[in-house]
Amino acid sequence: MYQFFIAPLIGYFFGSLPFAWIIVKLTTGQDVRDSGSGSVSTRNTIRTAGWSWAVLTGSLDITKGFLGVFLVKFVIFSSDAYPAFPEFLDLLAALAGIAAFAGHCWMPWMKFRGGKGFAVLSGALVIINPWGILIWWVSLPIYLVIIRYSGISGLCSTASVAICNTFFYIFEATYWSTWPTMVFGWGCTLLITLRLIPDFIGMKKGEIKRWKGIKVTQWMR
Repeated sequence: MYQFFIAPLIGYFFGSLPFAWIIVKLTTGQDVRDSGSGSVSTRNTIRTAGWSWAVLTGSLDITKGFLGVFLVKFVIFSSDAYPAFPEFLDLLAALAGIAAFAGHCWMPWMKFRGGKGFAVLSGALVIINPWGILIWWVSLPIYLVIIRYSGISGLCSTASVAICNTFFYIFEATYWSTWPTMVFGWGCTLLITLRLIPDFIGMKKGEIKRWKGIKVTQWMR
C-alpha cells in the first residue's frame, strides 16, 4: 500500500532538516561540520555557536521528530479509512519515526552526514509512546556514569526503550506498548548502532576516549 511508502518519506524529510547547520551558518558564518566532532547536531552547535543557539537547535530537532510523526498519524492519513486494522496508523507513525531518525543521522543535504538522532527520537516518542521518553532520559545519566561514552550511552538508552516496549507488549500492558512501538524501538536501536560504527572504530584506535571523571564539560569533547 502506498501509505507505507509515503509515511517514511515524510518522516525522512523532516528528520533530514539540518537545523544545526542552518543556525551555525547564520550566527557564525561557519560550517558546523568543520568543527568539533563534525556532526550536524545540537552537541556540535554548543561547540561552534554556544549554548543559547544549541538550545534552539535541540528544540527544533525535537520538533521535527514530533511533526513528522504527528502529520502522518493525525493529519495526512485518516483512521476512519482503516477500521479493520486499528494499529495501522500506529505502524505508519512508527515507520515515520524510524525514517525521521534515519534522516537526522544521514542528511542528504549534508552529504549524508548528520547527528546521532537522539533529539529526533524524543520528539517522535511524544506521539508514538510518551513513556519511552521517561525511560530514555532516566536511563541516560545512569549509562553516562557507568560507560562514560556519550554515543554508546545513548545507544543503551535507546535499546532500553526497545526492551521495555517489548516487555510491556509481551505482558499485554497495551497502555505502555503496542507492537508498532516495539518496531519503532528496535528500528531506532539498529539505526543508531549503524550510525555509531565510526565511533566504535575511533574507540578501537584510541581516538575516542572514555571520560576520566564525571564532568559535564567532558561531554563537549
